[in-house]
Amino acid sequence: MKRRIEVCFICTLLAIVNFSVVSVAVYTENQNSMIPKNCGQSGDNTLITFNNRVIEVDTTGNIVWQKDGLNGPVDAERLINGHTLITERLGSRVIEVNDAGTIVWQKTGLNSPSDAERLGNGHTLISECPKWDLGRVIEVNDVGIIVWRKTNLDFPIDVERLGNGNTLITETYLSRVIEINTNGNIVWQKTGLDAPFDADRLENGNTLIAEVNSDRVIEVNTNGNIVWQKNAEAPVDVERLKNGHTLIVEYGANRVIEVNSAGTIVWQKDGLNEPFDAERFPPNESPIAPIIDGPANGKVGTKYDYTINTTDPDGDDLSYFVDWDDGTNSGWIGPYHSGEEITQSHTWSKKGTYIIRCMAKDVNGAESDWGTLEVTMPKNKPFIFNFPILNWLFERFPNMFPILRQLLGL
Repeated sequence: MKRRIEVCFICTLLAIVNFSVVSVAVYTENQNSMIPKNCGQSGDNTLITFNNRVIEVDTTGNIVWQKDGLNGPVDAERLINGHTLITERLGSRVIEVNDAGTIVWQKTGLNSPSDAERLGNGHTLISECPKWDLGRVIEVNDVGIIVWRKTNLDFPIDVERLGNGNTLITETYLSRVIEINTNGNIVWQKTGLDAPFDADRLENGNTLIAEVNSDRVIEVNTNGNIVWQKNAEAPVDVERLKNGHTLIVEYGANRVIEVNSAGTIVWQKDGLNEPFDAERFPPNESPIAPIIDGPANGKVGTKYDYTINTTDPDGDDLSYFVDWDDGTNSGWIGPYHSGEEITQSHTWSKKGTYIIRCMAKDVNGAESDWGTLEVTMPKNKPFIFNFPILNWLFERFPNMFPILRQLLGL
């Protein structure tokens, strides 16, 4: 008989129980504090939050990165700068860690945080849902100051900022998902749900919802009508992927599954211990080949400046490698912001034609094609004609000695 987990039990775990006490150690893979991240495979990787840690697994389920020793993590997302944003419910904070697991930003003193997302303006959206009191959703800037809030929410377990500026909030205890505008007014809602735990607004305007007590994931249109559903064992998180499949966290089955539109499982990671959140990375795109601009001709022994610029489709920071084609190079320099113009200088010691080449690499290790610029250093220094007798002859007989004039460049 399928194990049924009531929402009150999960909420109790979220609110008052230390996960390390209630969890049975059934996960047996490498438990080192920090496994080096394999950036090259992150295009199809999955970030999973469970059992006091966050792991990143590749398509075969192998761990390629992890951050453990966390205090009740319930949500994690990979940021465009390669860092990871983690919500620690029992730690009462949201932290941002780099690839080495070092905290580079945090918002502390939160009241039972359950979800967080980094916004396009650099702010962070956070839901606080204490078990016994009303909760709220706040938006904080980069120094942690609250710049927007929505209060008097009943267990707002999940929050998402929409493209139209509105905010989608899942209120578990009120059995609904609401969309509010910047003034906090409800502009859309789906009520009558059975312990909703997560909601995701889709590109077609529909909304994907995970219902824990109904053991299902549903997709509803703007009228609230169900247009697709998949049975799942106590689903607590759901995400529609770009290939049209759906990623589901089954808390009751201790696994994360990917299903196609027919509901067939096409990928899974099982053997997890009470998973709460999962995120599939979008494919990491390589930077565009850099553009090199500067003098195409010059003199040996003179320093010349060259500007280099390119962009990354994912907005990642970039490093550059410049090959001057004379046996020297810049090595990897940076990182710089995507679209930021940089300047490099070089002096050639011998005359000739050189092909300057430049490659860009993003923070995930993806490399661009080479950008090139051909330059010519024709001669060491200009020839200075200084022979008084020949000067007199050329002035006295201007139409004579044409071959000699040509050889001397006169």
